[in-house]
Formats: sequence, structure tokens, C-alpha cells
Amino acid sequence: MSSDRKRLEVSECKLEKWYEQGGICPACGEFLAVQEAELAHRIPQRKYYLKQYGPRVIHHPLNLVLTHRGACNDAVSISNHPVEVDRLAARIRKELKKGGDE
Repeated sequence: MSSDRKRLEVSECKLEKWYEQGGICPACGEFLAVQEAELAHRIPQRKYYLKQYGPRVIHHPLNLVLTHRGACNDAVSISNHPVEVDRLAARIRKELKKGGDE
């Protein structure tokens, strides 16, 4: 995939999340300027999680939220809650199967 295409996909995802969230950061409750916000992974995109769940789960839209940079991004991580991580991963896998993507 070209870098231009990847940037376009990220921009589209950010805009979709912005609309889903009503332009509000889920961590702090403040307004988000979409151009200054970042996509945060609830299940982090670390090697351990990528190996455990695979990139399709880690980069799935259900695992992403739009936040302010820094502390807000950190605040949405569920890495310290293994039951919640497993629950979200199972939900994403179910969605992938439903869509015939797994």
C-alpha cells in the first residue's frame, strides 16, 4: 500500500471517529479538533498484542478512538485490564467473522 493511500485511510478513519464521538474526546470530554487529534488504540499496538491478537484486531475500528495527544491517548488504553482486552478482542473477531473477513 502506498504511503499516500495509507494517509488517506487514516484521515478517513479519523473523520469517521470524530463524527461517531460527536467531536468529543472520550478521555477528557473536551472538544476535539480533528486535524490535531490522533487515533488511539484501546488495545495497544505493541508487539505482544500484535502477536496475541493479530494486526486485523489491533487496527480494527472498534479498537480505535480519537483523542487529544499525550495523556488523553494514554487514558483510553485498556492494557492494564486483561479481561476487558480479551472481551474487546473477542467482539472484534466476531465482527470480522460476520463480515467474512477472518
